[in-house]
Amino acid sequence: MTEQIPRLIAGVYRIGQVLTRAGSAVTSCTAYNRNTNDVVGLHLVALPPSVAAASYQLQNLFALLERRRLVRSPAVLPLYSWGLDGPWLYLVTEPPRGVSLRYLMDHEHIDLQRSLEIVRQLLKGVEALQAQGFVGLDLRPPLITVHIIELHDYVQVDDLGLRLLVNALGQGPGQQPDDIGFFDPRYLAPEELQGQPPGPWSDVYHAGLLLFELVTGRPPFVGRTIAETALLQTSAPLPSLELYHHNTPNVLQALLEHALAKQPSQRFASVQALLNALNGIQLPPPPERAPAFGEITLLSSAEQAGPSSATREMAAIDIRLSLEKTLLQPGQRETATVQAAPAQALPTAGTHSPRPEEGVLAYLCFEEGERSLRFPIRGRNVVVGRADPRRQLYPDIDLTPLDSRMVVSRQHARIHFEETFFYIEDLKSHNGTWLGGLRLKPLKAELLQHGDHLRFGSLECIFRIPGQPDPPRFGPQSRSEAQSSARPPQSGD
Repeated sequence: MTEQIPRLIAGVYRIGQVLTRAGSAVTSCTAYNRNTNDVVGLHLVALPPSVAAASYQLQNLFALLERRRLVRSPAVLPLYSWGLDGPWLYLVTEPPRGVSLRYLMDHEHIDLQRSLEIVRQLLKGVEALQAQGFVGLDLRPPLITVHIIELHDYVQVDDLGLRLLVNALGQGPGQQPDDIGFFDPRYLAPEELQGQPPGPWSDVYHAGLLLFELVTGRPPFVGRTIAETALLQTSAPLPSLELYHHNTPNVLQALLEHALAKQPSQRFASVQALLNALNGIQLPPPPERAPAFGEITLLSSAEQAGPSSATREMAAIDIRLSLEKTLLQPGQRETATVQAAPAQALPTAGTHSPRPEEGVLAYLCFEEGERSLRFPIRGRNVVVGRADPRRQLYPDIDLTPLDSRMVVSRQHARIHFEETFFYIEDLKSHNGTWLGGLRLKPLKAELLQHGDHLRFGSLECIFRIPGQPDPPRFGPQSRSEAQSSARPPQSGD
């Protein structure tokens, strides 16, 4: 159908770059307005011959579009005008800016504070659309735009009512997820899946689905088939956020259970009520973080009965580091430097790991030549990454001083301790997390064992559990030494 689209629409809009084709019914592109010299967004809907000849049906469509044109909100894509050109219904909008929410979800790790802010702005757009009578909105992530300006997100709902238009034109629901008329059960309310008409309560549910996915990285209800997903959406209880995102406030779990109640009467009464509840959530401020070397313990060459002069010197260094950690203000962290004595070698293979510090569950060890450092793992969920002072992002284990090539993502991976087992999970990092020779799939936890070799981008570390002997070396096919033939990336995000 693309080659059949005329280069000039309505004698005014010269088509530029084709951006998306939502199935066979809708084509979205940029266009040049010859009257105003402006670049606009242009959406072309192919009209079936029967509809093009029925003027009364077109009048109903125009009434719908006129209501959509009246919507005025920074959080809603503005519709400027529309019209007919032969077999085409065209809609003129603001030109595309930013990236889709789907792209953002797939390429960045979105923290909790940012997730809440994205949904707050989204709800303001939903509220503006509902004021003109639009409910049951199409809030799939590809139809939400996020424009990032100077580290601030500006969210825009792009729903033009195209799904309603396509279905009103008799083209039926699409069969593929990228079809504009496709009813994706992952993003529909139970009443919609059961054939009931949507209402404002349905959009409360839609917003709850997006918030859950933003926080956890996945929709709450996904089955092996479309039918199974629909069944889960209508009957399964909401999963716990703690399964996917550690240290999530209980109030957020309660809010989502209210927003995602199966019965509309049990949800928030309105989008504004949900927005008020979100505004009432007070997240704890991010913990103050010291320079990475303030959290690194320098290792002695062997355990001794009494402290040697070298041990006493290292203890003095640790005390000085702790004092600087306490005294440094956030604005000073980027320029502060610490002069530390060279670290001694780690124990050789076949010996027991060094005696653990109090409260330490395991260590992430870096060994390169004479440089040997270990990062203590004290909590059940520890994020490994690279500090971002501009955004006040400080992972639990900050590899910045070791990452000269910047291959480590700001929130790269998570090490999780459960009962007696450790797991590692890649957090959608740009350059990948490697366990031995295996590149981990994002957000899929893998068992972590003492002596395992880990790679964050191209930065290699060893995972050690205090008190356990190092594994024997059996050659290059052992788990800890099997390295991937793929060359690691050389630049980070």
